[in-house]
Amino acid sequence: MRSGPIIFFFVAAYLLVSIALYVFQRRLQYFPTTNYLTPEDVGLSGIEEITVKTKYTKKLLAWYAPAPTGRPTIIYYHGNGGSLATRAGRIEFLREQGYGVLMTTYRGYSGSSGSPAEFPIKMDALYFYHWLQARGVKEHDIVIYGESLGTGVAVATAVNHHPGAVILEAPYSSAVDVGASRFPWLPVRWTMKDRYESEKMINEITAPVFMVHGELDQVIPIRFAKKLFAVASQPKEAVWLRDAEHNDLYSKGAFDLIARFIERHL
Repeated sequence: MRSGPIIFFFVAAYLLVSIALYVFQRRLQYFPTTNYLTPEDVGLSGIEEITVKTKYTKKLLAWYAPAPTGRPTIIYYHGNGGSLATRAGRIEFLREQGYGVLMTTYRGYSGSSGSPAEFPIKMDALYFYHWLQARGVKEHDIVIYGESLGTGVAVATAVNHHPGAVILEAPYSSAVDVGASRFPWLPVRWTMKDRYESEKMINEITAPVFMVHGELDQVIPIRFAKKLFAVASQPKEAVWLRDAEHNDLYSKGAFDLIARFIERHL
């Protein structure tokens, strides 16, 4: 007789938590740093700040340094946290190798307007890819680079295009897989809006693909990277760093591996 109210309480609590997760899910998926800083503010020189208006975003920022003659340009889609400024060190790493860099941002990040969501983020990413082409950068000289969340953006950009290479740092099969693993007791697979289902399209990429992931990664478990790698088309390479986590891949040698891959294929 007493079990009825208890069951009702747990069912009601479950429904309330599920509804809250659905309503606020993008706050759990995106962690933008919204403050505006220029390249000069973070000690970068020779970087042009790009401000554009796209079909989906009223104000979108990017930082750009053209490549020396005969060298590739990296178009970089970052992860779900931080900003352009927090990746200043990565820009310096890439430029020291003689690469051009176009570090893009997303709606709501780094002073760009709007709020992040999958569809406009992917459309803005395509805009910048075509922006590079309009600047005279040939497709075979473009390397699409995705970091964490940005790997889903990178895969979607590379499909139906012909870049020189695709780099995926800490990738995942789909954001749904990652979300469902984190909240296995909630109906994530039914309710998730921004799904970034890279595994459904990565086999359409014809460019060489390189993946690097840490075996100790607790943010995006490595099994999801391996799942993505399994369905990617050749040519493809992957390095699973035994002692690396999610945010220390560069300090564990990932950058040197990435640079060597680029030099082999471009």
